[in-house]
Amino acid sequence: MQHTFLRLYIVLFFSLAISVSYSQETSPQKDSISKKIEDYFFLERENIHLHFSKTTFFTGEKIWMKGYVYHRKKSAPFFTTTNVNASLYNEKGDKIEDKLFYSKNGSFIGNFELDDELPSGKYYVHVFTNWMKNFKEDESSIYKINIINKNDSSYSRDIADYSQVNITFYPEGGSIIEGIKNNIGIKVRDCNGNILSISEGELVSPTGQILQKISLNKFGLGKFELVPDLKTYKVRFVIDDKKIEGIIPAANPKGISLDANSYALKDKTIIKIRTNAASVENYIGKPVLMVVHQDDKSAIFDVDFKNKNLEQTIAFTNDILFPGVNTIRIIDSENNQIAERLVFKYPKENLKLDFESVKKEKDTAVIKSRFNFINTNISISVLPQESLAIDEENDIYGDFLLNPYFNEKSAYSKYYFNEITPKKAYELDILLLTQESSKYKWQDIKNSAPKTEFDFDFGLTLKGTVNQTLSNPKNFKVNMLALQYGINESTTINEKNEFYFNNLVLEESAFINFNLIDEKNRSTSFKVYPQLVNGRRAFNKTLQIKNKFCPVKSESVAIEMPEFAIGSITLDDVEINKTVKKKLKRGSSLANSHLIGFQFTEKNNQMDLLQFIQIHGFELVNDVMASTIQILSRTRNSFRAQKLSALIYVDDVQLLSNDMLLGLRMSEIDEIYLNPHAIVPSMKGNMGVIKIYRKNIMDSTEPSKSKAVPYIVKQGFSKNEAFKNISYTSTESAGFRNFGLIDWIPNTITNETNNFTFKFPTYGQKKARLLIEGFSADGKLISEIRTIDLE
Repeated sequence: MQHTFLRLYIVLFFSLAISVSYSQETSPQKDSISKKIEDYFFLERENIHLHFSKTTFFTGEKIWMKGYVYHRKKSAPFFTTTNVNASLYNEKGDKIEDKLFYSKNGSFIGNFELDDELPSGKYYVHVFTNWMKNFKEDESSIYKINIINKNDSSYSRDIADYSQVNITFYPEGGSIIEGIKNNIGIKVRDCNGNILSISEGELVSPTGQILQKISLNKFGLGKFELVPDLKTYKVRFVIDDKKIEGIIPAANPKGISLDANSYALKDKTIIKIRTNAASVENYIGKPVLMVVHQDDKSAIFDVDFKNKNLEQTIAFTNDILFPGVNTIRIIDSENNQIAERLVFKYPKENLKLDFESVKKEKDTAVIKSRFNFINTNISISVLPQESLAIDEENDIYGDFLLNPYFNEKSAYSKYYFNEITPKKAYELDILLLTQESSKYKWQDIKNSAPKTEFDFDFGLTLKGTVNQTLSNPKNFKVNMLALQYGINESTTINEKNEFYFNNLVLEESAFINFNLIDEKNRSTSFKVYPQLVNGRRAFNKTLQIKNKFCPVKSESVAIEMPEFAIGSITLDDVEINKTVKKKLKRGSSLANSHLIGFQFTEKNNQMDLLQFIQIHGFELVNDVMASTIQILSRTRNSFRAQKLSALIYVDDVQLLSNDMLLGLRMSEIDEIYLNPHAIVPSMKGNMGVIKIYRKNIMDSTEPSKSKAVPYIVKQGFSKNEAFKNISYTSTESAGFRNFGLIDWIPNTITNETNNFTFKFPTYGQKKARLLIEGFSADGKLISEIRTIDLE
């Protein structure tokens, strides 16, 4: 044994010395390949991971989520990404809703509100950026969630179908070669890709002889060795007392196979390249190269089949590899790929979280924590210990370290990255072996580098066209005013009568005023057509909803569901001034008694009057071509009826045109009385009343008409809402323990101290299950599930 180990060490050392010397040599072919790889991956690549508060939701709830954006080439947060598009789809691929989220410093938070009428079933959340559309490969992310209509009485879940089993083979390198040793990966699933409870099978010869046992891990993955001839070999499993067989694909008479090992020896990778006697003549005297690369970074080695040696060994230190997935390609003298293999190099460190203390203060758990790295950005989902509302298929490790290089999304990736052991490193290698091929095809890399056809969105861009003749556009400028967002900017008008405002951060339904300013700095009337040119985007690839190849086998389970307090939500604390009614000057008026009154004393309140009206139950609709605005009640008086216009009064004078409200600020208003639900008897069937009283009225004339043009932003960024949990009738029921949510803490950011404290309500639970995900400023990752005592 000692002699064997010594001989192996000498062989490895000698191979390493040769491979390093090979890697230092250059050639026109090597330079060309290196250039093609650099060109193909020259453009930056983003990846997005979503952490959900849970993955099973009820209608009436909100899908709360935190997004993380990763700069793959830098292995760090993508700090400059701002615009993230998100869509909710049903299982048929029908779009339910679109949103645009604002990402800052590599992360964003958001939600989808679930309509009470949605049917139970599987739904999908899809996220992408406009920049991702530049690439042939799909760089977007999609996530399956479950939605249960709260009127349903049972919970339906998919189960493995043992009647239909798929056995898939993955020869290392891509082909099974006749007459030499081949490593072959194997995956066993039901026909919809569900994992089956099988741990062992058999490799069977053409004569029925059992050649070896095949072990499968808990994910149904394994590998075995085979030296095939042209006869038929198969594998056999016993599943649910039934024999299932899979025929191994026929061997190719010529070719190259790979045997890659980056996990057995510390900091060493050994690549064995094998061919058979029928093939070796094709490679003698011709350059054969082994390319190791991750995105634009590469190392290239010579493979020499001189003396008709059928096996070449190249060994190197793992410094040659790059943290994460690396692609090994064997390239012939004509720049054709002969074989391919994915290998993995573990990052040096991941984030580690220590709970230094867990205390209970009344009905609140207080957890003092510490990270091993500074400047971390994490999100925490808190659920009952027995929760059925969350699965562990998706995690930040898979989305940032594995899935960018896979054609099919991996599941349960955190298994390979938490408490890393030699066994897990071996199993991770099998996961890479059982990929059909790299997502990045060599044919594309050598022939068609991506081009920049779609912009990298940095905020929103508003374009306006002035629809009137200006004597000299250069003498005018357009002012945009949205004081609630701190925006008061001006821009020039080009020769096409167009103007642009770039890099804006504006929420959906934000209210803006445009003014045309002449050379004497005076506001003048104008007609303008504003439009948002880069709001919500459409994706340019087919949505990757996984097709079912056979009928889904499911079972309805009588599991207790949570009961929700109908019509109530948890509100923020509100301070009520009981003396307001006494201060209202016009509240006792009979005409105002059925309206809600507000009084304003602040002189520096620069909120738009129209924004205040919008916040308090009315909808604003502007006709930008006519420069007019409608104020509608959000209430309909019959099913599918149109929304009706509200009656507006200023100083008890009814307005015939709402344009007179443009430009008014709350600092100019004394009192407002309104009711969006008031039914007003009239020929037009108005609904809703707004009565406005201004300060310092000098006469009874109508307010002067503003020259500002209003614009309401459609398809802007979704509002950044604070988390509000839905109300449950009981948090001690089995239904709450099955599907309830204790808390969602989406935005915990630590500083240079590494320490932080977070708290959440205990809701009477004895234990809680915490799903923690996030990254540090330098790209360290964490995805952990912790169970803590709350008693």
